[in-house]
Amino acid sequence: MRILFLCYRFNSLSQRLYCELTERGHEVSVELDVHPELTIEAAELYKPDLIIAPFLKRKIPPEVWKKYPTLIVHPGPPGDRGPHAIDWAILNNVKEWGVILLEASEEYDAGDIWAFRTFPIRFARKSSLYRNEITEGAVECVLEAIESLERGKISKTPQGEKYNWNKIEKERRRINWEEDSTEDVLRKIYASDSQPGATATLQGEEYYLYNAYPEEELKGKPGEIIAIRDEAICIGTGDGAIWITHLREKRKDSIKLPAVRVLKNIKAPEIPLKPWEKVDFKTYREIVYEEEKGVAYIYFNFYNGAMSTEQCYRLLETIRYAKKRPVKAIVLMGQEDFFSNGMNLNTIENAESPPDESWRNINAIDDVCEEILKTPDKLTVAGMQGNAGAGGVFMALNCDFVFAREGVVLNPHYKNIGNLYGSEFWTYILPRRVGWEMGKEVMENRMPISSRKAKEIGLIDDVFGKTPKEFRKLLKGKLEKFINSREYYEFIERKKRERTSPKWEEEIRKAREHELEKMKLNFYGFDTSYHIARYYFVHRKPHFRTPPYLAKHRRKIKL
Repeated sequence: MRILFLCYRFNSLSQRLYCELTERGHEVSVELDVHPELTIEAAELYKPDLIIAPFLKRKIPPEVWKKYPTLIVHPGPPGDRGPHAIDWAILNNVKEWGVILLEASEEYDAGDIWAFRTFPIRFARKSSLYRNEITEGAVECVLEAIESLERGKISKTPQGEKYNWNKIEKERRRINWEEDSTEDVLRKIYASDSQPGATATLQGEEYYLYNAYPEEELKGKPGEIIAIRDEAICIGTGDGAIWITHLREKRKDSIKLPAVRVLKNIKAPEIPLKPWEKVDFKTYREIVYEEEKGVAYIYFNFYNGAMSTEQCYRLLETIRYAKKRPVKAIVLMGQEDFFSNGMNLNTIENAESPPDESWRNINAIDDVCEEILKTPDKLTVAGMQGNAGAGGVFMALNCDFVFAREGVVLNPHYKNIGNLYGSEFWTYILPRRVGWEMGKEVMENRMPISSRKAKEIGLIDDVFGKTPKEFRKLLKGKLEKFINSREYYEFIERKKRERTSPKWEEEIRKAREHELEKMKLNFYGFDTSYHIARYYFVHRKPHFRTPPYLAKHRRKIKL
């Protein structure tokens, strides 16, 4: 089928649906929601069999949905309408939620339902629920609807007149430190993450708060900053305390940053906690190190998968610690929502010199990758529970084995941020995995691929597990079996011979030097594409057109 996506942004859900449909043989083109007239034009240019709107912020013009079958993904169960569906569910402590696929209509979210799924709702960030339960349910709904269309047997259910309109007023997101319990504070932040953020007063000023963790040991006055750890702040509540990793100032051009980079003159003490230190209470840990049956697992909870220079240093320290331990394997696990997305563009944008900070950041990530590569006596593994992009994909590929969960979406390219050349030893690892021809295709393609497709082309080694929990369980079983087999010892012997040879050392050195020479031009050269693209990305500037790599219908035909 010819399918047109209408999106406000080509976000994680849109990318997942794109992968699922194109890899099933459907032709998909994407139009970003720039202007209603351009939406109408896109439909007329492409003449789709079906239009799907995975993520929109305004109504679709009637000139489109009256002419073409048009289905909208709404992140709520039947009877739910409005712009703040998941926010409303979290704030009201709803036990079950869902996702529906409905027809576009004159009234907002009022069209007939083609398919729906429900699920028990976790007490978690809105963005996490969206990337996991909502996304999985949306995929099932869309595939069900397409199958119905192809069979010519469409079953629709009217919405009915009784519904819940779920718009959340700003005051509902505001934190009152004196009156709100720790759970109340967490709920407001979870419901507002990643947009628009919960609001609160800190040190006499108003801020947006993001990414919260409960704290069971530390106590303090409500609203008082009582501790710092890994650039996060711990704040007292009415009955305990919470950690906040990111803040944003309440001004139009502000961006999300680690909390200590936003607040000034914090007088609270630094209370460090190493990833391998054992604690028996809930607290914030950016990196968690665990050993189990001869395997070291490193979980890194970097917000939105972005890795600042300082976070890279902390991850590097943890990997070096693991290399000294009596373990047979070291596994990089990332987190459930993201494995890694490479450089932290927000901290770079905020730096006094973005080119200098870009250079520091890419070198720090390369240090992590080189440390992984130079591990001759242990197995290294990437366990991709969540999505990955750009340098995050290639950091994973530096490991001996790369495993990913079903449904994970990968963007193994750098071009979408100002045509970056890329580093992380991709010129060394990519040809070894897929060959130069396929490697070139991977780097030139600016569209996402699924973990299933990545395995098919040889980019990663295996795909398994429907949920992060199932993936972790299967991964641990697979590793336990392998490290206790003869194959493991044979593998390590071969690896030692390769990774301790001067020829290999020279190859690695040249790969890094070549890539960084190209990246230096991206950061400091006359072409400012990277800096412009980074600015637009960080400040969430709306698109003024749909780029041709997304919109097949807008590509010029070359004769």
